[in-house]
Amino acid sequence: MDIQGGNRTKPGLLILTQKHDHSTGCHRILESGRLAAQYRTECALKGEYGCSVDDFSVVILFNLTNDMLVRIAAGTEDTPYSKAAVQAILKGKTLFAVEEGVELFDYKRTAPAVYYNMMMEKVNFLKESGVIFCPLNRLEDSVLGEKTDTEPVEGPTEKQSLPPVRHEKPKREIVTARDLALLNNDNISAIRVAADSIISSEAWDYARVNGMQIIREK
Repeated sequence: MDIQGGNRTKPGLLILTQKHDHSTGCHRILESGRLAAQYRTECALKGEYGCSVDDFSVVILFNLTNDMLVRIAAGTEDTPYSKAAVQAILKGKTLFAVEEGVELFDYKRTAPAVYYNMMMEKVNFLKESGVIFCPLNRLEDSVLGEKTDTEPVEGPTEKQSLPPVRHEKPKREIVTARDLALLNNDNISAIRVAADSIISSEAWDYARVNGMQIIREK
């Protein structure tokens, strides 16, 4: 990961939202000291979507309305929000979608099952494309790749990428999609992990979509 110091800068974290107020929860991310210590955080809406996705390694989707869900799943780039989200997926950025902002989930109990399931196919398609759906109260931990209280506690392990790419020694025993995205950005296509390492489902999805290998030691 890039760190601040010398000629190196923090990686960028971009917030995509269709409205900018405290009800969305985006202020919590913008004002997070924990994230600020690791990332250069910006809100695309505040900058009138004048930013480039190329300048960011992590993108967070707030206000994922049904309209935007369908647009993004279809690869439609006819709005600033959908264009930025589609470009982030195409360019292999690490994407998070805040579950509380996914409009479809509000209709789980009222929509006909067949229609709801049809719309859920869009959500699952985005998951398979590497988008990580996460509740707001776990978002900071997920972005930082840290364990939550509900995750098993394990002893320290060591992970290494397969030669001839290069050796990697991530600090955590949990492999996340963000870990793989950072390796992928460095053109590392394989990672060797300890036999007892925890690999998130999003990490497996990211590896499959991006052609990366995760190999457990025996």
